[in-house]
Amino acid sequence: MKSSLLKLILILLVLSPLPALDLDFRLRPFFFIPQGESAEFYDLGGGGDLLFDVDISSVFTNPLGIGYSLGLEGGILYGGLVSPASGDIQPYAAALGARLFYYPLSRLYLAAEGSLGLHQIVQHLANRGTGYDNGLWWRLGGEAGFRFNPSLVLSLSGGWKEFKGSGGVSLLTGMYAGLTAQFSFETRASKADVQAAVSQDEPVYPLLLSLYRNNPAGIISITNNETAEIRNVRVSFRAGNYTASEYPCGTIPLLPKNRSAELPLYADFAPALLNFTENGRIVGELVIRYTFLGKERAVVRNGAVQVYNRNRTAEDPAALAAFVSPTNPETLEAAKFFAGLARSKRRTGLNQNMESAVYLFEGLLAGDLWLRDNSDAAALNMVQFPAHTLTFRSGTAADLGLLLACLLEGMGIRAALIPQENDFITAFSLGIGVAAADSLFNDMSKLLVVNDEVWLPLSMAAFNRGFINSWEEAAEQLGRAFKAEENVEFIILGDTWGIYPPAPLPAQALQFIQPREDTVKQAAALALDQYVVNELAPKIAELDRQILSSPSALLYNRLGLLYLRSGRNAEAKAAFVQAADQGSLPALLNLGNLSLLESDLGAAEQYFNQILSREPENAAARRRLNSIAVERNQ
Repeated sequence: MKSSLLKLILILLVLSPLPALDLDFRLRPFFFIPQGESAEFYDLGGGGDLLFDVDISSVFTNPLGIGYSLGLEGGILYGGLVSPASGDIQPYAAALGARLFYYPLSRLYLAAEGSLGLHQIVQHLANRGTGYDNGLWWRLGGEAGFRFNPSLVLSLSGGWKEFKGSGGVSLLTGMYAGLTAQFSFETRASKADVQAAVSQDEPVYPLLLSLYRNNPAGIISITNNETAEIRNVRVSFRAGNYTASEYPCGTIPLLPKNRSAELPLYADFAPALLNFTENGRIVGELVIRYTFLGKERAVVRNGAVQVYNRNRTAEDPAALAAFVSPTNPETLEAAKFFAGLARSKRRTGLNQNMESAVYLFEGLLAGDLWLRDNSDAAALNMVQFPAHTLTFRSGTAADLGLLLACLLEGMGIRAALIPQENDFITAFSLGIGVAAADSLFNDMSKLLVVNDEVWLPLSMAAFNRGFINSWEEAAEQLGRAFKAEENVEFIILGDTWGIYPPAPLPAQALQFIQPREDTVKQAAALALDQYVVNELAPKIAELDRQILSSPSALLYNRLGLLYLRSGRNAEAKAAFVQAADQGSLPALLNLGNLSLLESDLGAAEQYFNQILSREPENAAARRRLNSIAVERNQ
């Protein structure tokens, strides 16, 4: 017994430098009921155990919160002999023990334990005197009890003990049952609280603020410094005006004492985060709610979150779509202005999306927007929001490309982004398929076709050279890239916004200064005239050659449409007449439409009636006549 006490003192000295270890002293009085052959010789007995355990749960962690301990125990047992003989047996025991324990409920304690050690048995017989024997002994048992507080547990105990003699023969075997009082303390006093800390692999992107509701902004480490395990741990994050709500980050069902667990840091960031013009941080709060021994508790811990400059972009080029917010007040005002100019000077037969884009592009140039030094065109890690580019009137190729895309979307035209190594290309949808585009463009290689949707690309590196040159430069670049089988990012904004929603940039109190309308109209007219020369004139020349060799109503009608799109109405009318004289109903319809454009209702009515005389169910002619009737009655 003295050696066991020395071992206990030694263990305490070794463990004392270690932080926050649980030490348990258990005192157990018990009854002993001999079993098997022992029952023939020994009567009901009793005794007591003194146990000392060290909790080593931190070495073998598990999600269920099962505890582990190792320790020493010593005990004494007294059993009387069955009559008619008289006498008693007294084993003195010491052993090494191990225990598994668990708290399925805050107050309910369960344990399974065992021990193995040495004993000395003293046997008193009336007719033989006192005898001694030594050997091994072992025990298996369990406990179920109630935890009054973290320092005191009372349990009902039961199990099996066996004492063997020096020859390996079983001397005493039986069951025990008793009451165990467990007293617990720590090598260092507990702080009786819960701590939390935030770590991040990289700062938060203000641009992507809405994504952090579902994608972690970092990791929260929760440490339980309470005097017992905590349950149903719920963690949420808030940061004053920088968050729209206190947002849940997750739940930990059970966190054992002196253990840590991690949760993702989710946040409901507010648009105020977009006011960060430099890298910085926000001091948020981690709200931790949990149950401790059946009672609800809550603590608030500071959680600092690092934040990038609002102009910082993510590694994924598609995230650039988040910069483009067509509902931003400043850019929306500009989009409406340019769309109104395009409507006021609409040309017959041209693609309306292209016309609007021409007015927008040339209007931005007329408003003194310019491309600044583009030596870092490929560096997309920092870009301006379109509202700022519009107001500052300058930017890199990427800045201008995002602005153009934003205004196009504000005009109701689908836009796409195509980042290049030394350029930034913005494309817009013509809203037509390949067949329709073939009648409007001589060189289809200058266009992009995606799922039969035709797009027109514009190079921002060539922005200062006007719409037509920007288009041709973009087409040449993409042509070379496709020929070299390079990977070309084609980021359609409408599709990408489902992944990277537009950043809700608050109104910036910036004023859009409108360019002179006559300057914009003149520049747009010159660009459209150049389009006619480049794309329609070659098609007109080709049709003229075909008509010379093999004239037909179909060819004359096509020629008339090309003249009409080119603004050559008189020549268009002559071509339609040639086709109509050869029996073409589409040519008659085009003559009627041209008469409506010239406000000649009488001539238009005659053409539409000619169609109905030959084809009474012609829906187009009937609609036109109904429109004429309505106009005359107004």
